[in-house]
Amino acid sequence: MHAAGEQLFVSTTDGLEPALAGELRALGLKATEVPGGFVAEGPPGAHQDACLHLRSASYVLLRVGRFDARDLRSLEKGLEGVKLFAFTRGHPVLDVAVHRSSLKASAVRAAAGRIFGEAMHGQRVLIRIDGPEGEVSVDCAGELLHRRGYRQELSRAPMRETLAAGMLLLADYDGEQPLWDPMCGSGTILIEAALIAQRRAPGLARTFAFEQWPTFDKAGWTERRARAAAEVRQAPRLIVGSDLNAGSLGVARRNARRAGLLEALMLERKDATEISPPAGRGPGLIVSNLPYGRRVGGGDLVALHRAFGDAVRRFSGWRAALLTGSPRLADALELHGRRLDVDNGGLHCVLVLAEIL
Repeated sequence: MHAAGEQLFVSTTDGLEPALAGELRALGLKATEVPGGFVAEGPPGAHQDACLHLRSASYVLLRVGRFDARDLRSLEKGLEGVKLFAFTRGHPVLDVAVHRSSLKASAVRAAAGRIFGEAMHGQRVLIRIDGPEGEVSVDCAGELLHRRGYRQELSRAPMRETLAAGMLLLADYDGEQPLWDPMCGSGTILIEAALIAQRRAPGLARTFAFEQWPTFDKAGWTERRARAAAEVRQAPRLIVGSDLNAGSLGVARRNARRAGLLEALMLERKDATEISPPAGRGPGLIVSNLPYGRRVGGGDLVALHRAFGDAVRRFSGWRAALLTGSPRLADALELHGRRLDVDNGGLHCVLVLAEIL
């Protein structure tokens, strides 16, 4: 921990770095991109703000110690200087990573186990050795940040909440324009859109690991939650979800109800290749996670993308943010715009961001 405040490591899905960078700036954090995410610096309590407000982040780590780790003796001395008792009431769960060092991960784990103890469940502590330097961080959230708490059912080809939110942020969606997901599945994109439109912090309805720390700032956390709750408003524009599969719509409806957002959505059964601009509504954003053929089978995917692209081009003046499984499928949409490489559960995907002319 730095005298001026806190230093965090904030991770995100590959491809969502620009979205997370914008979110960190909006929180007033000084952020530097590094492999896997960002190192962010901010005032005391920055870890609480990050967990509460970040939509595209996977996890937030608070750095609690840095030290010389050129050999085993230096490592042990460095670990002994870390005041881990401030962040855990018992033995921690240890996560060890070693890069560019003669130290073995097994030796680092053994040393940390002797000094801190080790448990199967509890506060996660990450020990990272990179060359001659070591650092210790604590996991602020506990469960990964995509687990907002509302998605207890999945339909075909689910996507994480953080990826859905990241797509929306990359498409500059701010909730002030209509949105339509024509292949809405379990409703993840719709719910994340409604959270953005209502200005509802994604972590408002869940708990975090930092709430169990001996040094937990309960008063600060209560104030932050109250400020976030005061910002919530009604979604000002239409958010529509449609799907040809009635079962998927049922899942989307139940997930939205658990999120307290069902009233903000309009759900209907419709073939995605037959959509047309709603009268008096627009322009807006068409956004969807399209079938890739790896987890959802059936049919000619290229033909489906061509037919869907034809339908999307009817929405003159609208914008599109469409995630698909390959450059070939992206080509079949025949939409001209930016393409971003994005990871979706270990699958390499292409996000197409286009203005519909």
